[in-house]
Amino acid sequence: MTRVLPLIALTLLVPCWAQLAVPEDLECEKGPHAAVWKQVKKKFRSLLEDTPGALFNPIPEEKLKIVVDDTIAQVKGAGGFDSTSTDECGYGKLALQLLSVCLVSDPMAVAQTVQSAGESFASPVLTLLLDIPWVATALSGWPLFGLLAQVSLRKAALLEGIVDLESIDGVNKGSPYFTSMRSAMTSSDLTAMADATLQYLDKNDVEGDGGALGALTALATQAAVQSNVQERLNLINGLQEAMKRAVHNSQELDMMLATRWPLWSLIHFTVDAISIAPAPEKK
Repeated sequence: MTRVLPLIALTLLVPCWAQLAVPEDLECEKGPHAAVWKQVKKKFRSLLEDTPGALFNPIPEEKLKIVVDDTIAQVKGAGGFDSTSTDECGYGKLALQLLSVCLVSDPMAVAQTVQSAGESFASPVLTLLLDIPWVATALSGWPLFGLLAQVSLRKAALLEGIVDLESIDGVNKGSPYFTSMRSAMTSSDLTAMADATLQYLDKNDVEGDGGALGALTALATQAAVQSNVQERLNLINGLQEAMKRAVHNSQELDMMLATRWPLWSLIHFTVDAISIAPAPEKK
């Protein structure tokens, strides 16, 4: 893995589109309210992309609330929540739920974010995370992993001192790698994360430094800094396979969303690069 952190040459990703078709229900481009959902998607992406430090730090609650309230009013005003639109843009509605979760301030409710929301919420989240290729999710334009990162950042902050986060993170005996990654998060320093990951991977006993979440974070960091397109895609697929081995139900997902490792933020950075690459013209 290179120590330098060049931004991926996004235009090189264009040829990959020919290999993967995005289901229409992911893009939300065909329903009667497609125009409204397109605006919502753009609003969510702008929230994550234009807020300073949002990659590795929580977005201010007041800013989140403005976007959530405006989105609900916008979709409701257009009839997107009417009974006749129940089956339209499930991905957009799920994204709105995820963003709304970030406004929950009750630690007990936050501890079981996915579980307490019920099957209608947990099932699609798990399906998107484990069953649908992450490249397809990226091509849909919905910033799933950016939203999950915000859920994770706020969840960990609310549960600090209430839940044994050290045990969840696998750092109850201390972790130089974890300490370095947490320090780099405050300034969104990907170069420092790459350097820390190199040192972590050079060790003989990486399992003793963060456990499974440390290993997943290292893999996500490798993917984030990989400039070779095919290798990056291979790492994304490898990350999803690793996630399938780590998460099997909503309880395990809730545990992983409580981590203080920058795992979800790094996955967002890696996968979302595909979302902002210029799409090929449709013939």
